[in-house]
Parts: sequence; C-alpha cells; structure tokens
Amino acid sequence: MAEVEKNPAIDNLRSHSVQFYSHDEHLIAQVARSIGAALISGEAAIVIGTSSHRDSLAKRLITEIPGFNDAVRDGRYFTMDAAETLAQFMIDDSPDPERFMRVVGGAVANASRSSRNGGVATFGEMVAILWDQGNKHATIRLEQLWNVLLEEYPVSLLCGYPMQSFSSLQDEDSFSSICGEHSHVIPDNSPGFGSISEDAQMRDIVRLQQRTAALEKELEWRSHEERLRRFVEAVQDYAIFMLDVKGNVSTWNPGAHRMKGYRADEIIGKHFSVFYPEQDIQSGKPAMELEVAAREGRFEDEGWRLRKDGSRFWANVLITAVRGEDGELLGFGKVTRDFTERMEAQRALDCANQELRREIVERKLAEQRLAESERSLRSLSLHLLRSQDEERRRIGRDLHDSLGQILTAIKMNLQSLAPGRSDADRIARCVNLADNCIKEIRTMSYLLYPPMLEELGLCSAVPWYLDGFAARSGIRVDFKVSEKFGRLSRDAELALFRVLQEALANVHRHSGSRVAHVKLLMDDGWYILEVRDEGRGLPDKLTSGSAAGPHLSSGVGLRGMDERMRQLRGRLDLTSSPNGTVLRASVPVERSKNLSERG
Repeated sequence: MAEVEKNPAIDNLRSHSVQFYSHDEHLIAQVARSIGAALISGEAAIVIGTSSHRDSLAKRLITEIPGFNDAVRDGRYFTMDAAETLAQFMIDDSPDPERFMRVVGGAVANASRSSRNGGVATFGEMVAILWDQGNKHATIRLEQLWNVLLEEYPVSLLCGYPMQSFSSLQDEDSFSSICGEHSHVIPDNSPGFGSISEDAQMRDIVRLQQRTAALEKELEWRSHEERLRRFVEAVQDYAIFMLDVKGNVSTWNPGAHRMKGYRADEIIGKHFSVFYPEQDIQSGKPAMELEVAAREGRFEDEGWRLRKDGSRFWANVLITAVRGEDGELLGFGKVTRDFTERMEAQRALDCANQELRREIVERKLAEQRLAESERSLRSLSLHLLRSQDEERRRIGRDLHDSLGQILTAIKMNLQSLAPGRSDADRIARCVNLADNCIKEIRTMSYLLYPPMLEELGLCSAVPWYLDGFAARSGIRVDFKVSEKFGRLSRDAELALFRVLQEALANVHRHSGSRVAHVKLLMDDGWYILEVRDEGRGLPDKLTSGSAAGPHLSSGVGLRGMDERMRQLRGRLDLTSSPNGTVLRASVPVERSKNLSERG
C-alpha cells in the first residue's frame, strides 16, 4: 500500500476521536458536525455504521450541508454497513490485520483520491458492535488497527460508543483502555472539542460521565435488589431462598420459616439436603437437582420433603441457576410451594375417577351381558318362529294328506250309496258337508304353510292368499307388484308372507276399514311389503321410534312381525293416523338372495 507523502498540513488532518453518547441524537449531531465540515472543505467522507444511524445522518446532512448531493454524486461521500464490513475481516473472533487493510484501507484509499487535499473524514461504530458482543480484546485490537491505518492516510476518524455499555463499575479499566487508544475524547452531548490543552479536561469529563452512569446503574440495581428483598420477605406462602454453588442455604425468607419450621439462624449455612427424605439422600437426588439446574438453567420437581419436626409435605420445587455477567455460576435460587392439599385433592379425584371407571367397566359388562341375553332371546325367538313355521307346515300337510284324503274317501263312498230318494237327500247333504269340510281343511293347510309360496314364490302366493282373504273377510284388496320384484330367499319370503297374514288379520279385526292396499316394491336396495288400510288407526302407544326402526311395544302379533324383520336385518315401520294405518316391512337385498343363487 503506497504511503502518502508526509507534510504538516496533511498531518493535521490525522485524528482518532471517540464519542461516548447516551442518546442517538447526541451521536448524530457530533457526526454531522465532523462529516459536514469535511465535505464543505472539499474532503471525502466515509460512514461505517448501522442502517438506522446512516439514514438519520443522511437526513440531517441533506438539510444542513449545502452541496451534499453533489458530494454524493462526485463520490466524496459513501456509506458501509458496520456489521457486514466487520464480518469481512474477522477471523476466529479477532480482526485480521491484512484483511482489515484490504477492506477498510482500500475504501479509505479510494475516498482519498476523490478528496481535494487527500483527507478523509470517517465515522465508524464497528468497535461498538464488538464491545456489545462482549469481545473486549477484539475491540481494543480494532482500535489499534485504526491507529495503524491513520499512519498511512490523512484520516480524521470518529468512533461512537453508547455510554450505557460501560454502566458497571467493573468496566472502568476497560473504559480507560479505550480512551487511551484515541487522540481526542468527546463527552456526551458536547458541541465538539477544542485545543489539545482542553483534551485532558474532556477526558476527565468523560471519565466522570462514565463513573456517574455506572454509579447510577449500581444505585438502580441496589434499589431493585432492595425492592426484591422486601418482596421476598413479604411472601408467606412460598419458601424462597438462595443456595451457594455447593448447595448450602445462604438466604431465608419468612415463607420458608413458616413452611419448613427452621429459623434463619438455624438453617443458613446448612446443606439443603436436610429437607429431603433419607431415600432421596441415599439416591443422590439433591446433588442431581443442582447438576441439572447448573447445566440446563433450571430444575423443577414434585415430591415429599421434610419439615424441621420430621413431618412430611408434598412440595413443588423450582431451582434456578444464578450466574454473573461473565457466565460464572454464583449459586442457585430455590422456590418451594406446599402442594399437599392439592395432591390430596388430586388423589381423591383420582380415586373418584378410578371408582367411576370401575362403574363404567361394570356397566359395560352389564350391557354386554344384556346384549348377549338379548341375542340369546332373539335366537330363541327365531328358533320358536322357525319351529312354529315347521309345525304349521307339518300340520298343514297332515290335514291335506291324511284327514283330507279320509274325508275325500268318505265323500266318494257316500256318493256310491243311493238306494232311495229320502236316503239320497240325506246322503247328498252329507256329501255336501264333506265337500265343504275338504275345502276348509285345504284352506287351513294352505294358510298354515302354503305350498305355492315355496314352489312359485311370494309374487304368486300373495294374490292367491288375497283372494281367499277377501272372500272370507268381505274386505276389498288392491294388489300391485313391481316388475323388478323377483324371488327372495326362503326365509325372507316366508317372513314377508307371515307379516302380510298378520297385517291383514289386524286390518280385519281392528281397523274397521272396508278396503286394503297391498304392494310388493323394490326400492334402493330393499324389498318392501306395504299394507295400507283406510280405517280408524292405531293408538299412539303401539308404536315408538328406535334406532333399528319402530319398536312395536304392544301386541304379540306386532312383536312377532318386528322380530321376523330384525332376524333378517330388516325394518318394520308402522305409521298410523285417524285416516288409516300403513305398515312397511323392508328386507335388504343382500339378505334376500334370488332363489337361483341359493342352489
């Protein structure tokens, strides 16, 4: 890097000043004075700062410095971001001299060529960023690199530090070291600096400002600590105390005395393990809690603790690690709350919940047993219905095959006997009676178990039955059947036929209707038998809704119809009004396969 020729005029441009400020407005005012004076005199200016400070400075220079925009256009004023620039020459948290000269020195060299006399007014706050990061060594080293740069270029450098960064009395030595790296020190809210003879006074003023700020901060902390101490002493429901790094009690509040029974003079200096049951001490629990708190910052636990008199209480414990500004472990803060009542309430609640869960389990078991009983009853009901159907079938066949044949033989024998007129009349009457008896027996056998139902199916058996019902009851019956209605399973066809028989029997016995309408439908995956009358309707107590369909609450016949449908996973819907009653028996298609599919 070429060295600028030394001459007194140029040397007077070299300076390294520092501004300690408490408010950003004070810093911007000082930087504006320094940069503005340089631009007015034809020098170049570099601002290496944060974005907020760069923006505030530019707004002020635009209004206060004539020709500021011309200086920007001519390349005599330009800015750099402090954090981004710092990152370009830092290696292992320390500024690298070679990179610093390449990055910052290169910028200064470019600015110097655009300056009228080679001078460059510079503002930088990269050192303030390093100081706020706690990297004190790197801060001093960067200040020293700036001084090396000033030996090669006529730069008037102004650095800025917030005064609150030195608000601790322990910062006094570091503060003095930073001041020692600068040729001029500017106090907070100062209009500038004058002759060298005034610099000593300025340094004294800055030193007093720093110490005043530190003392004010110390006073604030002590006031805060006093308020905190008073608050802790006022707390009665919590045990709040401090432990040293070894776990010995160092402070004790009245809440701790009230909860644990120890006076301060009895417990301070003793290890906090005296509060733990023997099994916890044997297992190393107290030491483990401090280890976790030191490693993770806090530890929380609930468990049994001991009072001075040996009685136990259920405690919620929070241990927090306390560290100094340098991260060194100073001790632990401990807060203990007595949760015995809450624990007992929770235990009682758990017992109640356990009892409730037991009752729920027992109720579910009872419901399962009830469901099993219901399934058993339904199975028995189905067995009885099937037995009834089989018995009807047997009786029907016996009537038709045995008694019917006997009566037929009697009729034929009577017809063969005709000796005289009077005897012929009596024989004719006997034959007529035998003929009627045969018809009645045939009808009874068909009603008990119609062979047409099994041979030709429901669509053929229903019209035959309706004709007989109309003849016997005097009730006119309309019948309609869907074209899609085919053969069903034997059980489904028999169930629907029995429902039809029972429904029409109810129409005949109870409704008073002179007409009935019967339909066989297929709708949305269901085979449906519908029986409708125009009678007086049924009482409300006979029907009530249920999840599986209406549950028929009265009448053996109605319950039997309902049970037949349930066995097929079907439905029995019964609606009634003063204008008549509608009964719909529905069987799902998948439960009523076609006859050809049954093999």
